[in-house]
Amino acid sequence: MNRVGRAAVMLTLGFTMARLLWTGAFGWFIQQRMQIPLLIATVVLLIMGVYEAVQATEEETKDPESRTRSTAPKVGWLMILPLLVIVSVQPVGLGAAAADRVENFTPVETESRFDELDFSQGVPELRVLDFVDRAIWDDDGSLNGQTVRLEGLVVNDPDVPDGFLLTRFLVSCCAADGVPIQVAIQGVSENLVNDTWVVADVVLIEPDVPYRENDADRWFVNAELQSLTIDLTPPTDAYESPYE
Repeated sequence: MNRVGRAAVMLTLGFTMARLLWTGAFGWFIQQRMQIPLLIATVVLLIMGVYEAVQATEEETKDPESRTRSTAPKVGWLMILPLLVIVSVQPVGLGAAAADRVENFTPVETESRFDELDFSQGVPELRVLDFVDRAIWDDDGSLNGQTVRLEGLVVNDPDVPDGFLLTRFLVSCCAADGVPIQVAIQGVSENLVNDTWVVADVVLIEPDVPYRENDADRWFVNAELQSLTIDLTPPTDAYESPYE
């Protein structure tokens, strides 16, 4: 691949990344905190792409035959194919299919205490990770009898016959390391298809045996549905981070 080819690859990649940043669709691939590094990488690629294009023009002016010479295998052009797929296909994040392949995440105990829930503005919205964390490890029972709001996607499961698993993915860096965090929502009267985004007001179902003492091979924190809204515009920051 000559300078023209390298310029084409870098500019295509740079403009693709710029498009993902502009639309916010990068959130389907990487964690939000990676936005600045991605922006820096995008600027570097565009600058290097323009530099290679300028150098190729000057080189061809001095040596017209340089355009036909290549210092790398032509197979390098295949690098553009996955970029064309990203450009032409609507980005889709991790969903029910991914959740079925990976065991759901269970938070481990920490020494940090839980802040009091703020009800001054109505029903407080919690991350799914925080809800599960409190349900398992909060000795003060801050969730007991309290209605809170969760947002996530629907994952139907035979172990939850009267509801579904409200799911978000915990992502440290990118979608490749995503692990599902799930709450079994019970008391659902309507059938929802997998990957439907919903906002649910729920109340924790207090178990007879504390969740932390559950040694079953597969179990979930359970919640009773109070109200349900289908989210027609899923968030671009679909993943939760363990660093917040």
